[in-house]
Amino acid sequence: MKKIKVALAGQPNCGKSTIFNLVSGIEQHIANYPGVTVDKKTGFFKYDNHKIEMVDLPGTYSFSSYSLEERVAKDFIIDEAPDLIVNVIDASNIKRNLYLTFQLLEIGIPVVVILNMMDVAKRRDIEIDSKKISEMLSCPVIEASGAKGIGGEDIMRSIVETSNNKHKYDEFKINYEELEPHINNVEEKIKNTLLPQNKRWLAIKALEGDQTIIKRLKNEVSDIDGFIKVQEDSFHKKYDKDTVSFLASFRYDSADIIYHKTVNEKNIGKETLTDKTDKIILNRYLALPILIGIMFMVYQISIVWGYKLTDYTWPILAAFKNLVIDFLPAAYFTDVPLITDLTIWLVNSANALMNYIPIFFILFALIAIMEDVGYMPRMAFILDRVFKRFGLHGQSTLPLVLGGAMVGGCAVPGVMATKGIADDRARMATILAVPYMNCLAKVPFYTLLLGAFFKPDMAIMMFFISTITVFIAMIVSKILTSTILSTRETAPFLMELPPYHMPTFKGVIIRASQRVWVYIKKVVTIVLAVAVILFAMLQYPGLSKESETKYDLQLEKVLSSFDNKAKKSKYYEEVDTKDEVSELLNYYDGYKAKRMTSSSKEGAQSIDEDYIILNKSFFKFIKPRKDKEARKINKILRKLSTKRKRILRNIKNEKVENSLLGMAGRAIEPFSKYAGFDWKINVAFLSSFAARESAVATLGSLYENNKADNMRAEEAMAKNSGYTPLHAVAIIIFMILTPPCIATMIVVKMQTNSYKWMMFAIAFPVFLGITIASIIFTLGLNNGWSGLEAMTYFYILIVAIALIIGLFPSKNINWKGGMKLKVNGQAKVYKDN
Repeated sequence: MKKIKVALAGQPNCGKSTIFNLVSGIEQHIANYPGVTVDKKTGFFKYDNHKIEMVDLPGTYSFSSYSLEERVAKDFIIDEAPDLIVNVIDASNIKRNLYLTFQLLEIGIPVVVILNMMDVAKRRDIEIDSKKISEMLSCPVIEASGAKGIGGEDIMRSIVETSNNKHKYDEFKINYEELEPHINNVEEKIKNTLLPQNKRWLAIKALEGDQTIIKRLKNEVSDIDGFIKVQEDSFHKKYDKDTVSFLASFRYDSADIIYHKTVNEKNIGKETLTDKTDKIILNRYLALPILIGIMFMVYQISIVWGYKLTDYTWPILAAFKNLVIDFLPAAYFTDVPLITDLTIWLVNSANALMNYIPIFFILFALIAIMEDVGYMPRMAFILDRVFKRFGLHGQSTLPLVLGGAMVGGCAVPGVMATKGIADDRARMATILAVPYMNCLAKVPFYTLLLGAFFKPDMAIMMFFISTITVFIAMIVSKILTSTILSTRETAPFLMELPPYHMPTFKGVIIRASQRVWVYIKKVVTIVLAVAVILFAMLQYPGLSKESETKYDLQLEKVLSSFDNKAKKSKYYEEVDTKDEVSELLNYYDGYKAKRMTSSSKEGAQSIDEDYIILNKSFFKFIKPRKDKEARKINKILRKLSTKRKRILRNIKNEKVENSLLGMAGRAIEPFSKYAGFDWKINVAFLSSFAARESAVATLGSLYENNKADNMRAEEAMAKNSGYTPLHAVAIIIFMILTPPCIATMIVVKMQTNSYKWMMFAIAFPVFLGITIASIIFTLGLNNGWSGLEAMTYFYILIVAIALIIGLFPSKNINWKGGMKLKVNGQAKVYKDN
């Protein structure tokens, strides 16, 4: 079976990702192309006895080395040597896209051109003669629409046919006329190098000043720099033209020829729907209010309305927990087997997070819709006017959005995305600002607290939480860019606004499902791994001998009371031993838990039948009906169950409090108490530094009991924690300001190449978080603020500071260097004279 390595290249906003998803949709059974299968181990596509590996390169406007994306794409072409290149073109803006096409054709690798978004082009009455384009470029040209799922099989077939006919490939050349002698001179100079790439292409890139290529050539031709300089100077002296601009103009002219011979735009010059829409969306005065309104609706739909769906998912998760408990070794009064304890801990940890899947699915679907529609680039355009006042950049929008500016991102790719920011000052500021965003891992924590303490005000609270992080990031960025980052290099912001598109149901569902699946995998792997470690740290060293004796005496007292009262019933013989009482108690608790998960009459009847089969003799104590003697047992059994739960909760609290993690939480309690944090919250924050989801898992397990029941984590926290809404606000503020996880800090170190910046990115937010949380909590306590009032005042304060800074922008010194001389005494001499 022949293997084909394919590089997928194209300009930003050409819909390249939709083409990649169109092909990868085969794997997800979204599309069904005859003869196409997927190798599950490698991810390669199998088609017509060929294995196809497709690599999606970063979107680039050209194939130079001016941006990180261009360097990454070029490095892949050089180092990985793909068999062919698939160039995706925006059919509705074909002229601009053809510049990159000519650069790709010159590489010397067969190219397949895909005219994507043909549906958009037709809607705009743009007629394209794809056959003529194919003839003029001497390469296959396929019409497709990734969003509509059109053209997938044609792409696969063309890839295979082009690869099989590679021996017929003729080198693609553009005649650069007066520059040709100089191209030939450079080509002659490097002809003996071992680089496998086309020598003419290498010569052209060298004359273009491409440092990636020049650096590679220099390894074999040491004087290549000087030789290229001679050729450039000679060309400039003779024709008074710059080689870089000359090459660019030739490619643009070539693209213009293709455009005029193959494209007919009937509505050229007419105002499009995109133009009309942008007059409103990008209006100077309406843009920001519209953006804020859209964000609020995203939270209203996903967080508030989505939360209501958890009323349906939680019973399923609770039923799963009860099912797991059925297979575990039963507890013997307060003696719970370790395997049972650990398994219930893990199930509680997972359930606390899995319950939010409906919220995330809706949130990711809404973000996918905004991406497909074309609003995300416009968001960057709108915010650039604001960001530049705080030392940030329009290109900071993508890292901030990836980090969670729209809630539900991840700081790791957010920090990594800063590589593409050409403005060094803004890049550094963005790296340090991204950790303040509300990453996906923080959302369950917020939802837990809001569900416990702010259920009627979830929408406004979530709006405060999500938007305040942007203001905080801007304030911190302004401080940094005005001080320690003030002398770093700056660059202008350039971005193309794509036309508006109608999102497709399939595309939205695919992307939302992919992101939810990533979340599920993280819960199953990282979070549960952390949960196991935390469980061990919470178990050791365990209860002291004195405590064990104390709880044994409490249990004996409770059992003695039960036994004395049970003697008054004629059924005493059925519960006159400890083993029988323990079995009955577990039977009762299990039944009650399962009945709580069932809301229908049929479901309740089914549970009754199951428990009658399980132990008919015990069932009369669960439902005594008119049996007065059974009622006596039922009454004391309910009291016994309640008292056992109380003893178990006290054992658990003491064990956790005296554990390794509990001791660490208590050690920092003298500092955190001013923010209202007790040792349990401290334990949750300490556990979450590996992964923020662990905070929810830890709190969910700490406040839930180890028995089968239907109590949600929010209900358990509200009932058992002793916190007020003001405590919750302080906790939320600290979580907002602190960095997401250790993985983010490692990436900060990688991007800044400095442990100093990494430590700053950890220490400064933690200090800021505990300080502000303490101030708000103390003020709220002294003034009798409710939780919503405290959050509102905090929000107003942060927004006011941001507005004051933004309205009075400072001018930075944009230079550094020179010669520093000692001039001691010169000021005095000048004054004296």
